[in-house]
Amino acid sequence: MNSGNPSALRHLLDPIRSDLVSVEEEIARMLSTRSDALRTLLEHVSRFAGKRLRPALTLLAGRMFGRVDGEHYRVGAIVELIHTATLVHDDILDESSMRRRVETINNKVGNETAVLLGDYIFATCFKEAALLEDRFASRYLSEIVAIVCRGEILQVHHRNDFEMTEEVYFRIIEEKTAALYAAALRCGAHIAHASEEQGLALASFGTKIGSAFQIIDDILDLTGEESAVGKSLGTDIEKAKMTLPLMRLRDAAGMADASQLQEALTRGKADARRELVPILEKYGAIQSARETAFQLVDEARQLLDGLPDVPERAYLAHIADYVLSRDR
Repeated sequence: MNSGNPSALRHLLDPIRSDLVSVEEEIARMLSTRSDALRTLLEHVSRFAGKRLRPALTLLAGRMFGRVDGEHYRVGAIVELIHTATLVHDDILDESSMRRRVETINNKVGNETAVLLGDYIFATCFKEAALLEDRFASRYLSEIVAIVCRGEILQVHHRNDFEMTEEVYFRIIEEKTAALYAAALRCGAHIAHASEEQGLALASFGTKIGSAFQIIDDILDLTGEESAVGKSLGTDIEKAKMTLPLMRLRDAAGMADASQLQEALTRGKADARRELVPILEKYGAIQSARETAFQLVDEARQLLDGLPDVPERAYLAHIADYVLSRDR
């Protein structure tokens, strides 16, 4: 199966399609409001809806251990809404104008309203997490919001840090991206009465595929086409963020090419990515970063070996493959 193909991924998730519909119903319930102004904004944000990978992970983790119920649907909805709130805030930080081929909230109505909308969605997540019957999931999801925000703050703190280490980079992506994958899986397994060891194995799987997802995202920000990816690109350079491919270039390049990279980051122009791509290819920086993503996915797949040999395990392995081969 070519899991990188979006239609192939949709086919892969067909066995949990009815469960995903129930997650959508929970999202609609959580975001229902009597305010016309707020409803208009939330309807616009709903157009950012992607592949629902995170709630799918919650559902697959539950099914792996024998059952999925209303608590899984609520957790899946909360996880997806935490992700949605981060997208709204990310677009403000990156001054993005397009997200999944839709105008961003900040571009549509301004930063003030976008900040408040992201905060509103976060607040909704806190409220819904507090109402979960499973106290572990309730506490964990509340903590995840803080972890994700901490990762974002760390990334902003290291803007213009040309000497940022890979250790810091991986801490950033594990907190701002991968933590939500880990939470989706661990909560789904816990609610289905998996052992702590099994839940931790799935959380580690989520951390690794989430980190790989972000590395591929950082590569696409440099090499992708906006018409295909469906969002503003070049924002990492524009905001002077050192991502893995840029760090691999920095460490391998000669003085002149390293200076050109630093100058591009200093100028902060999104279109500078075009002039950097040949240099990235010259030093194999893109391929080096991609190989790291492949290694993470390989390690993730190995974590599945000790889990129940059920169809859901194979589905998770295919999702890991999709992370590597996606183009959007």
